[in-house]
Amino acid sequence: MGTDHELLGDRYRLLSAVRRGRGTVMWHAHDLRLRRNVAIKELRPAHHDDQLDLQSARRRALREARSAARLSHPAVVTVHDLLEANGRLWIVTELLEGLTLEETIRHLGQLPVHWSAWVGFQLLAGVQHAHETGVVHGAIKPANVLLTEDRVVLTDFGMAAIDGSGSSTLPVVRTAAYLAPERVTGGKPTVASDLWSFGATLYCAVEGRPPYAEAGSLNDLERALGSAPEPSLRAGPLRPVIDGLLRLDPDERPTAKEAVALLVGVLRRLGISAAPPGRRSEVLPARAFTT
Repeated sequence: MGTDHELLGDRYRLLSAVRRGRGTVMWHAHDLRLRRNVAIKELRPAHHDDQLDLQSARRRALREARSAARLSHPAVVTVHDLLEANGRLWIVTELLEGLTLEETIRHLGQLPVHWSAWVGFQLLAGVQHAHETGVVHGAIKPANVLLTEDRVVLTDFGMAAIDGSGSSTLPVVRTAAYLAPERVTGGKPTVASDLWSFGATLYCAVEGRPPYAEAGSLNDLERALGSAPEPSLRAGPLRPVIDGLLRLDPDERPTAKEAVALLVGVLRRLGISAAPPGRRSEVLPARAFTT
């Protein structure tokens, strides 16, 4: 694993670890060449037969970096560089200060409806841009959504499928709780499955838990997915959006364009301007973290 002040590629100085995940460490670092602070994700390969699976990690890093690098949108993290240094793989991105949606929900219990609607609208704009560029994220969930002072940013394109080339390998249950039914049973990432995951993320924002929170294993989750999740009790005007996105049949889910229109309608009824992503913090919803 990387260490504080380690130098990568004679350019990036690691400063401090800010977030640790399954197989990854996110670092705050400094780009000596351009004299700017950046974020760097360290990919830690899994062990197979007591040997590091470097080839698998390299493929994962390339998939994530190439996917995100194709995108240019305020609601999608910007990738600067990809390098292999000191025997490990690193993805360099813009530095964003804030909490993930998962961390925010953990602190607050759940988000108010008006704030969830605004976050959902901003996030869906990035998802729609990715789809229009031919990129399917494949792992939309609260842990991969970063809330900064004035942006909602989708991160971690490690499972992304470019023009249908992604993997259908099942992740751990914590991630699977936000996967569409067809993905849990082995299907590949698609635009429709991304929209289900977006709906599950929006569900979690207002309810404080994923749609199938009672599922403790992949087998439990697969059985639970035979029926629709319990309706959200706190969604209010967001209920039709969430219910539509969480339909079991992919063909019955609204498109991203249709979901955006529904969210715009909700925001207008709540008195919130549906401004595009990237607006300044002084015009964010005034009641953002009140109940």
